[in-house]
Amino acid sequence: MKANNQDKIDLEKLPIEARKEIVDFYKLLLKKYNIEKNGKIDDVDIFFKNYDLDLASFKFDREKANER
Repeated sequence: MKANNQDKIDLEKLPIEARKEIVDFYKLLLKKYNIEKNGKIDDVDIFFKNYDLDLASFKFDREKANER
């Protein structure tokens, strides 16, 4: 797909904070579409990395979960 002038975005018009948000969103999209090639496990890993969750003390009781 060839880009034309309408596809270009002039980030200079935006305040610095807005530019940072766009760059962060762009990086998230790059991760998302790269992950789909690799599979579900990478998708789950990226989810936890994006939300910076600490699961060091997480415990899962499979027997209790199966009782439900």
